Amino acid sequence: MPRKFTLYPIWQLAGGADDESFDRAQLPFDVAQGVSIEDVTHALRSSAFDHLQTNYGADTVQKLKRVYVALVHRFDATATMENGEFISDVDHSRRSEQLVRQIAACLRLVRPMRQEALLMHGNVIESDGSLDVMGSDIPPFYLIEVPEVQKLFHLRNADCDALKAVALAFLRAMRGDFWKFRMSVQFHELGHFQALDWKARYLLWCSAIESIYTTHNRGHQGKLVGTSRIKWFLGGHTSIYAPGDLSNLLTDPHITVGQIVSDLYDVRNFLAHGDRIPDPFLQEVLRYGFNGGVVKCEVLLEAASFIVRSSLLKILRDGLIDHFTDAAAAEAFFGPSLTNSALRAAGVP
Repeated sequence: MPRKFTLYPIWQLAGGADDESFDRAQLPFDVAQGVSIEDVTHALRSSAFDHLQTNYGADTVQKLKRVYVALVHRFDATATMENGEFISDVDHSRRSEQLVRQIAACLRLVRPMRQEALLMHGNVIESDGSLDVMGSDIPPFYLIEVPEVQKLFHLRNADCDALKAVALAFLRAMRGDFWKFRMSVQFHELGHFQALDWKARYLLWCSAIESIYTTHNRGHQGKLVGTSRIKWFLGGHTSIYAPGDLSNLLTDPHITVGQIVSDLYDVRNFLAHGDRIPDPFLQEVLRYGFNGGVVKCEVLLEAASFIVRSSLLKILRDGLIDHFTDAAAAEAFFGPSLTNSALRAAGVP
């Protein structure tokens, strides 16, 4: 049985017009459990995608051929016995695919980027170590786009370090009974790939936020609870744009979590209850990008992305994952002072 590989493309490395350039001397960069970030320019055979052109089309194959950096996992697919259980070559491939998809989801928390190509798999050619692609997921081209602030996101060396720092904790969380964490990650992933209508992405990312900060119990749900817990956990004065999110050529609007989170929930509630979005949310410009003014709803989408990603990463970095197994654990973590009754009694607006 030949060695096989699973590969997940990364959009681009920082360089050119970016505020910093990626140091390629750091590649290959080990992430976790045999997955590394690699320059695959010369590893992917020139003819690797030729057999896919008939079914996938010339445009799709051209996009696949442009992949030059990726998360890569090589593995031996030979059938084995493991703890008395037979593990087939198909089982090995499934494990590899799950591992790489999870690392890719973790990278999206650290640095969400555009995605023109998705997971690939195939054989490692023994003679020269090149990668022969046998199949690939095909993204719905022209329907995938990221929020305005993320359109210029490219992979930085600091992002590799940040990914490595949380990767093992992330894998543990996704493989265990940490359901509030896992549901939030799933909603974030679904939202990333839902760009046909901004409302769908918005609701999915708000669901990701709700998965972390609220529960099904009445005393632990709703706007008052959600906004209060977000400000307590992330800090009300924290900017919704992390260092490096905005180009040095753009003006930072200095929008904080505390300033935006109430509006975030208001729009979530308008959408969830089938109400018309008031005009100011669709017309008021809150910042300026390279393409002109960015209206409030788009900024709220950027804020939703920042809040869910920052929250999940903080849980990993601070070793808080055991507090997000279920409703009871999360309620105990946020404590009695951040419930509906306590917040109302304290006069929190």
